[in-house]
Amino acid sequence: MKDTGKNIIIAGVGGQGILLFSNLLSKFYMKLGYELKISDVIGLGQRGGGVESHFRYSTNPVLSPFIKAGDVDYLISFEQTETLRFLHCLKEDGIIFTSTYELTSTSVNTGLQKAMPGSKTEMILAADSTKYIINPDEHKSTEFDISKMMNIVMLGYYAEFRGYAHDDMIQVVRENVPAKFVEANLKAYQKGVSIACVEFASKESKVCVC
Repeated sequence: MKDTGKNIIIAGVGGQGILLFSNLLSKFYMKLGYELKISDVIGLGQRGGGVESHFRYSTNPVLSPFIKAGDVDYLISFEQTETLRFLHCLKEDGIIFTSTYELTSTSVNTGLQKAMPGSKTEMILAADSTKYIINPDEHKSTEFDISKMMNIVMLGYYAEFRGYAHDDMIQVVRENVPAKFVEANLKAYQKGVSIACVEFASKESKVCVC
């Protein structure tokens, strides 16, 4: 059945490349002829605060860039606290793509707030949603820092999950990333694809931690 569109929230903290991920994905969907609406909320992102992008693509005109709670098809997040923050936005059959990366907020580091008790990974695993969690410590590369390029790793992972043509997505990366960073980004993209290939070939479980 033809994909008529999806509602996606892309989330993380400042410096993780949320806006680059959103930009690359938008260029790809525009090539496929979809209508798009995107709203980026940056806040104090430059200081490690939360960054989110409401991303909607459709075969029909998209009237609003914002996605209401309960209407999110995919939550793509690069930081655990931000993943937890948006769990309530997912549809009943919504899917989570996330990382085990966790950033302790400034308010916790300075003692203004208490750290959230318990393992955030365990909280995410307990969520009643299909979830795919990439542990960067398990997929380190000598060619690039996977923790700093999780956005592009996740782009490759997401593209493989959706069954998209990698040549088309790679071309988008080549056209929209500064020339001196292209090769590292392509290696990160291929890493995400390879993680997904191994994961989806070896497991059909609802919960996948790779």
